[in-house]
This record gives sequence, C-alpha cells and structure tokens, in this order.
Amino acid sequence: MLFELMLMIIGFILLIKGADFVVKGASHIAKRFHLSEMLIGIVIVGIGTSLPEIIVTVKSSLTGNPDIIIGNSIGSCICNLLLVIGIASVCHPLKLDNRILQVHLPVSVFSILMLAIFCNFGAGNYIISQTEAWILMIFATIYIIYTVYEGKEEIEEDNNVETEKVTFIWILIYLILGVLGLKFGADFVVDGAVAIAELFGVSESIISMTIVSLGTSLPEIVTCIIATIKKESDLAIGNVIGSNIFNICLLPAVGAMITPIHYDLGFNRSLLFLLMITTYLLIFDLFKNKRLISRNHGVIFILLFCLYVSCLF
Repeated sequence: MLFELMLMIIGFILLIKGADFVVKGASHIAKRFHLSEMLIGIVIVGIGTSLPEIIVTVKSSLTGNPDIIIGNSIGSCICNLLLVIGIASVCHPLKLDNRILQVHLPVSVFSILMLAIFCNFGAGNYIISQTEAWILMIFATIYIIYTVYEGKEEIEEDNNVETEKVTFIWILIYLILGVLGLKFGADFVVDGAVAIAELFGVSESIISMTIVSLGTSLPEIVTCIIATIKKESDLAIGNVIGSNIFNICLLPAVGAMITPIHYDLGFNRSLLFLLMITTYLLIFDLFKNKRLISRNHGVIFILLFCLYVSCLF
C-alpha cells in the first residue's frame, strides 16, 4: 500500500513538470514558426498528452483486456471535457475560438458517432474489426493533415511583440523531457491507483472508466491548467479537443489492429453521455454569445463529472 502511494506521488511530480515542459516547448514552436497556438495544442500537445492512453491501449490489447481499451477511450474523453475544462475554466475563464466551434468540435461529434456505429452496427457482433480500425486511423490522419494545413494559414497577430529567443535544440529538449515526464508520470499514477483499487475488488470496467481514464487524463489536466494560467486559452482548448479526437479514433484503432475488440453494450450509456456533452459545447454559442466558459460553468462541469463517476458504481 505504501509503495503504491509513493509511486503515485512520484507520478504526480513527473506529470506536473512534464506538462510544464510540453507547454513551454509548444509555445516556443508557435512563436518561432508563427503558427497558431491552437494548432500546436491540437497536434503536438494533443498527441503528446494522449501517449499514456495509447500505451495503456497497446498493453490492454496484448493482454486481452478490451474493456480497458474502450473504457479508457470513452472515460478519458468525458474526463477531458468535464474535469479538465472545468478545472481550467475555474482557474481562468476559457474562450471558445471560431475554428473550435466550426471545425474541431463537429469533427469530434462525428468521430463519436462513427465509433458508436462501428461498435453497435459494425462488421461483427459488437466487435470493432481491423477494417474499421483502419477507417478510424485514416480519419484521424486526415484530421491531423487538415489541422496542420489550417495552422499554416494562421499567422499570429502579435508579430511585433518581442519574444524570448530559444534555440531549436532547447525546444526539442523541452518537448522530449515533457513527453517522457507525462508518459512515466501517468504510468506510475495509473499503476499505483489500479493496484490500490484491486485491493477493494473493483471490476475491470469500472477501473477503466474511472481510475485508468482519470490517471491517463492527468497530463491533459495539468497541461490545461498551466496553459490557462499562462493565458494560453487556445492551447488549453486545442489540447482537450485534439486529445479527445485522438482518444476516440486512435485508441480503438490501435487496439483493434492488434486484435479485434469486443464491445460491451454497457458502454453505450457513457458513449451517449459523451456525445451529449460534446454537442452541448458545439452549440454553446447559442446559449452564451461571448463564447466564454466561465468559472460558474467550470464548477457545473466538475459537479457533472463527480455525478457521472458516482453513477458508475
């Protein structure tokens, strides 16, 4: 018990420092190449902070634990939207960019619908086949290519503001150290948490939807908080939306490429809940003209996440 607690503490420290390095490196890239911070948040930081989920997926597929793959995919997305955005907006209100509302959130909704169709009406009896895995992978690749192209069209308006001069080597070191910190930090936290949960006889599906998804979402939580504190709202929102699209598309795709994934129909309620909260953010502008996720919204999101987790038990 003591060892697992120490493992989690070390993991939290690695996550905090890793997230700080990733945000710092990503921001310098945006400023050096005059790219939008939203692009960096979606592609570099989004994929970087999704590494823990991808690694958990590979391990689970190799060891024959499909519930962890699907549960981690859906649970991490719900955690990102409610807990990550909730905590970040409590720290500082977040503004939704036009491109988030017009492009990236619709892509997120479409990816959720596509996964739901494959899981319930796909090639097999509630099985994600390797063919469907390739479709998800190709979709994610097209999204990344489009986002990079879109980002190259965006030139930051603050070109006249002096920025800190950082060499490319230091930027690369920041990113490598940050991603490594996030990876090993999440591993330590999840391993410790799962070991503690198993002492109390918690089922695999509940572990995947709560402790594993929360643990693998810790990079997003810490990264978004740091980005928000540094007033880099686009980086924070881009990280969450990008990470969710990668979680929904890449995690089942990577797992099913190794071996077809059997889908438990019990996940449908969580998948529907994920679709509902993603759609709410998509039509958020209809209810809030300023497109600002306020501190009050953040508190509501956090309470919704706590209610969701309590309903799983």
